[in-house]
Amino acid sequence: MDKPITILREEFKRGMAELINGSGLPYFLIEDVLKDYLVQVSTFARQQYEIDLKTYTDAATAENAQHDN
Repeated sequence: MDKPITILREEFKRGMAELINGSGLPYFLIEDVLKDYLVQVSTFARQQYEIDLKTYTDAATAENAQHDN
């Protein structure tokens, strides 16, 4: 059974907090690293949205074509 997304989210947040708090790095360096990751994650999120939208649109088009026949 897959974990619900809400549980995965909380586990991720907890892990990030533990990593940040245990890193020993000053917050200005952590901020810099997180900014870099945010840019990357935003890019990946947009790409995933575009993939999902195309998959959904293609499936809906195929379903509509099947109903028309």
